[in-house]
Amino acid sequence: MRRLFAGHGLSSSGLLLLMFCGLLVSFLAGPEQVRAGRVRRVAVLAFAPPFLEAYQGLREGLEGHAYNLGKDCIFEVHLLDRDLAKVAPLVDRVVAARYDLIFSITTPVTQAVQAAMLVSGADIPVVFTTVADPLGSKIVTDLRHPQGNFTGVSHLSIELLPQRLLLFKKAFPGLKSVAVFFDPQEEISKRSFNQGYLQQAAADAGVALQVNHVRNHEEMLLSCRSFSAGQADALFMLPDALSVAHFKELLELSHRLQIPLMVIDNMLLQKGGVIGYSPTFYGVGFQAANIVHQIFKGVAPGQIAVQNPDRVELVVSVKEARILGLEISDEILLQADEVLR
Repeated sequence: MRRLFAGHGLSSSGLLLLMFCGLLVSFLAGPEQVRAGRVRRVAVLAFAPPFLEAYQGLREGLEGHAYNLGKDCIFEVHLLDRDLAKVAPLVDRVVAARYDLIFSITTPVTQAVQAAMLVSGADIPVVFTTVADPLGSKIVTDLRHPQGNFTGVSHLSIELLPQRLLLFKKAFPGLKSVAVFFDPQEEISKRSFNQGYLQQAAADAGVALQVNHVRNHEEMLLSCRSFSAGQADALFMLPDALSVAHFKELLELSHRLQIPLMVIDNMLLQKGGVIGYSPTFYGVGFQAANIVHQIFKGVAPGQIAVQNPDRVELVVSVKEARILGLEISDEILLQADEVLR
């Protein structure tokens, strides 16, 4: 099981190659093959490059179900570059081309797909991953019996927030203030912060929250560049798609100020950050392959229960802590499921 959640970090060139291969096999599959039922076509919609780990998990999961990728199962990958306005025309084209399924990654992308399908009246299965709260986001009305065309795998991001912050404090007992960056207009980000779970956990841990609102690419860059030493002792990622898309900037800020960063997904630790407590984008994508397989066999998506991640792990990076000149507490090192050295 552990191999499903570690060691699958993709370089930028690897991601581009993966997308190119997906597009290439889509081009090579003729329409006669699709009509004959020998090929299943999947449109993948991802908010930003880090989320393509879920797509990689889906591919390898389907291979485990004996699909021959590029022959009887092909992909067309769409990297949205943080622009949700691209979703509606993509959905229209996917529906017109009679694709068999949409694989949507993140809450805002899935909500945009849902809105586009409502307008067009489209009837195509949608399997989602890395959705923080499928019920609260109104993507489904019932987790056990989703009905409609949507089902998938949650990321449990909101439920894990308090425990993540408490673990962060245990890892670095001297923390007094923690900075969070999120888009206040994004529904999941608002609920992550406004429901009060994080504030209560911060009060329990004796940590002050330093809030930074970032609504777009420019505001995220400006906020990171203007953030100065002494504003906070650490950086804490919320389940905010914009923040994940700008993980590089958050990591650069962590290094510039020599303060620890707690990631929202353990897969990010392959690139940086000192601690994570989560499932992984790759893992939930791998898990979603079983749902896709069921749909390909004829089961309606509305009859397939929304799943929680199979596994949540505590991972710490001693290597990154050393780069920052920090020490992780022995208590957390003993508790960790995996230590990156």
